[in-house]
Amino acid sequence: MFEPVRGGTRGGQAEFKWTDVAQDKDRENYLGHSINAPTGRWQKNKDIHWYQRDAKQTEAERQEEIRKIKEAEAEAIAAAL
Repeated sequence: MFEPVRGGTRGGQAEFKWTDVAQDKDRENYLGHSINAPTGRWQKNKDIHWYQRDAKQTEAERQEEIRKIKEAEAEAIAAAL
């Protein structure tokens, strides 16, 4: 009645490569295809991960930036009321 469990991975996770997605005709159906599998002239010689590379901000600088943003938002809300 019970069958033994099949080995391997389900859905081909072990064989998945973003380079294959870049060449697939249905690449738009994959979440993250524009970042992880870029194609075309627009991405040539461009740093498409620019938002992840600027992590040199210290915690104190980050807290100061958040404080300034909250202060500006509070002023905007007070002016709107």
